[in-house]
Amino acid sequence: MNNQKFFLIIAILLSIFLLNEQWDRQHATDANGDLIYQAKTENTVDTSISKNANVPSAIRTNPTPNVPATKTTHNGEFVTVSTDLLTLEISHKGGTITNAWLNDYPIELGSIANFQLLSDTPNELFQAQSGLLPSEQMPTHHSVFNAAQTHYQMQGDTLVVPLTWIGENGAVVTKNYHFSKGSYMVNIDYQVSNNSNNPLDVTSYTQLVRNALDQSNMMMPTYTGGAKYDDQEVYEKIEFDEFNEQPETTSKGGWLAMIQHYFFVAMIPEVQSTHNYSAKVNNGKYLLTIVNPAQNIAPGATATLGKNALYIGPKEQAHIDDLAPGLDKTVDYGILFIVAKPLSELLHWIYEYVGSWGYAIIILTILIKLAFYKLSEKSYRSMAGMRKLSPRLAKLKETYGDDKEKMGQKTMELYRKEKINPAAGCLPILVQIPVFIALYWVLLEMVELRQTPFWYLLDLAAPDPFYILPLIMGASMFVQQKLNPPPPDPMQAKIMMALPFIFTIFFLWFPSGLVLYWVINNILSIAQQWFINKRING
Repeated sequence: MNNQKFFLIIAILLSIFLLNEQWDRQHATDANGDLIYQAKTENTVDTSISKNANVPSAIRTNPTPNVPATKTTHNGEFVTVSTDLLTLEISHKGGTITNAWLNDYPIELGSIANFQLLSDTPNELFQAQSGLLPSEQMPTHHSVFNAAQTHYQMQGDTLVVPLTWIGENGAVVTKNYHFSKGSYMVNIDYQVSNNSNNPLDVTSYTQLVRNALDQSNMMMPTYTGGAKYDDQEVYEKIEFDEFNEQPETTSKGGWLAMIQHYFFVAMIPEVQSTHNYSAKVNNGKYLLTIVNPAQNIAPGATATLGKNALYIGPKEQAHIDDLAPGLDKTVDYGILFIVAKPLSELLHWIYEYVGSWGYAIIILTILIKLAFYKLSEKSYRSMAGMRKLSPRLAKLKETYGDDKEKMGQKTMELYRKEKINPAAGCLPILVQIPVFIALYWVLLEMVELRQTPFWYLLDLAAPDPFYILPLIMGASMFVQQKLNPPPPDPMQAKIMMALPFIFTIFFLWFPSGLVLYWVINNILSIAQQWFINKRING
């Protein structure tokens, strides 16, 4: 295969890859067939849903009542909870976590306001609801709780926030929220006192409710939607338009999550018990629900149940790798997870030594280049050999240009005589493409790069505000082309000349960290190719 043709095909495929990712995001549809990005972000939340509406229920060994319909109003009082990492608002109505801010993540560079992950704003609805069943005897996320304080501030290593509810049947429920210093986990349990004369079978549930919002931008398409991981170690994304198609399942442990770029909320139940998972669309809102096993409470007895965990935070490797099996898959590396995860771990390992994400990216680029040095050398030697033969190939074309069969025959004879394999440069490049795409997703998904400065760059996760790196990248691509033999076909030559400009435009909107990788890789490639050309061609 002609090397220039191969590079042209690769460039086209990479362009198609980027454009296809954006097409999928911009044209995703919801369960009603509407465009999520265009329609769902404009709809307001209906706050008059019937309490008896048919909303998510879970398949159970012993049948239990359905989880009550979700309501999304935030009327009445709430409790504010402040830890070192989180600021939460917990509504007295149902103990729903209606708002959550991440203290270490400003909403934008230089902003005093912190990033808000959970919200009761109608157009950006995202809340964590929980409660007990049966709803006739126990408090659901519609019931009104009482709190002893309006604000809780973490002073030591742990903090417990209790909400209480007293039922007409004499049952007393204390809903406890447990927080730990340095953790984004919120553990929820219930202390239930059965003061009636009859035994109670009590079940706890947790559910996430949100609008379908596409939060990716034009040039950086990222996944926003649900995700599931079960006891069979199967990870599955749940697109918004697939919520109503999801079967109700059971799993021992596992988790359900709502994912978006850089951040997510996950419901993580106890590993020892079998839980019921479901996904559903209710009046334009998207629900993920976990229902736990029922527990029998004898008359006059008190029991603790629930013990569900909520992770409300960033996709930081240091925080999520050990929290639950498979939780690291919330960092969306696509189909190349098996390649991207080791690259991410290597990048984090380098960072521990150098203390700079920018220099860590540069060192990782050098290591990748060294790993593929021999393959690249073989490719560059093939191209250098082709460049050396360019005058003789041009002479053959001048002599046999009208006889394609003769031209091909003489060309192959020349290749054999000079021991040049024109296809030798293709395979080494092909092997490196999955690494590039995997690293693309690693750098795109790394919340650690968000608002991280490097050199003149204020944010490695944002585009270069001065367009310096994209322009250097385009110039380096142009220099690389000059080191290669020109395509024999004039049309191919024109397309190849246009590619640096096309890619420069693409990279104007790419994260600076990714462009930095490409620039360093191009510079190293130019140095290697120039050295090989000099040795072969003089």
